[in-house]
Amino acid sequence: MGILYAILIGAAAGWLAGKIMKGGGFGALINIILGIVGGAVGNWLFVL
Repeated sequence: MGILYAILIGAAAGWLAGKIMKGGGFGALINIILGIVGGAVGNWLFVL
């Protein structure tokens, strides 16, 4: 369940970061994907 929460929070964080940041950006989908990857990596590092 921990990885599922990390993915959901990562997706929300990626979307929110895309809304907050100004400029060209990567687009909403890429921001969400980057958030999911970041959440998964953060969860993996936290478990270590």
